Amino acid sequence: VAPRLHNKVPRLIPDAAPQILAVSMSETTVHPGDDVSGNVVTSSNVASVQARIGGYAVTLTKVGIGRFALTYHVGVPWFVRGNFTMHVIARNTRGDTVARSIPIRLR
Repeated sequence: VAPRLHNKVPRLIPDAAPQILAVSMSETTVHPGDDVSGNVVTSSNVASVQARIGGYAVTLTKVGIGRFALTYHVGVPWFVRGNFTMHVIARNTRGDTVARSIPIRLR
């Protein structure tokens, strides 16, 4: 079950340290061919959010102030299996970052 996402986004000056308030994913156990969606709520000064697994990164779409979303098709070969860590990285315009780690299981 996904955590409840924050309704209020803290308003911060652009150079303040970025904050990740909540990360929600439709699934954390995925299979090749699945479509997975996710949402991230951040402080208002976050300019971009990336999701990274290993050397692969995807930029989330900014859908509002402090709100980012992603829908991703899991297009990996059938033989790729295991436990991975997805790093969610938020960045302000100055380049300061904050990250959260989410365990992902690929079956």
